[in-house]
Amino acid sequence: MSDAPKKSPMKLIIIIAAALVVLGGGGGGAMWFLNKRKAAAAEAEKAKAAAAGGTAEAAAHEEEDPDGCGGGEEKKDGDHGAEASPVMVLTRTVNLTGPRRNAFLRCELNILFCDLELGRLAAGDKPSAEKSLIQSIVLSAISGKSVEEAADAESREALRQEIKDKLNEQFKPHPPKPGEKEDPKHKKPKRPIKSVLIVDWAIQQ
Repeated sequence: MSDAPKKSPMKLIIIIAAALVVLGGGGGGAMWFLNKRKAAAAEAEKAKAAAAGGTAEAAAHEEEDPDGCGGGEEKKDGDHGAEASPVMVLTRTVNLTGPRRNAFLRCELNILFCDLELGRLAAGDKPSAEKSLIQSIVLSAISGKSVEEAADAESREALRQEIKDKLNEQFKPHPPKPGEKEDPKHKKPKRPIKSVLIVDWAIQQ
């Protein structure tokens, strides 16, 4: 009988101690969980800021490069201005389809280059594979047009864009082969053709 009162306070102390341990562990777990959530939120904010920065950088680059040349031959130290873009002049006369048999289109196109090396080969006086390929692509695009298509301004604009896209697709730079490194000083523009201009467009019937 005399031992019962002594055991009771001891049990109470043990229960209180156990409760404190459990509560302490739970509090620590809650703190760990909250810290983890804060860290995840901070990482998400960083990723968001980085993405926004990338978009702003891309927009700034687009403003610096409105023609979309996408990085070409860099200006060397001591250069006082960018080298003038070579111009390839193409004059062609093609038959037009339509009710009249003797309908012709006489046109002159000027092709401007972002890739200065390609421009020099295409616009030079000497024959080159690049020049022949450009002439073939342009002739293929303008041949077989009807009189109505040739007379339509929207169709003419679509043709100009089509020629530009086909030339850029043909002459776009290839990625380096396995084991090769791209020389940043001689990096080719992503779009070698800067612009295709129609400077003369006359229909003869």
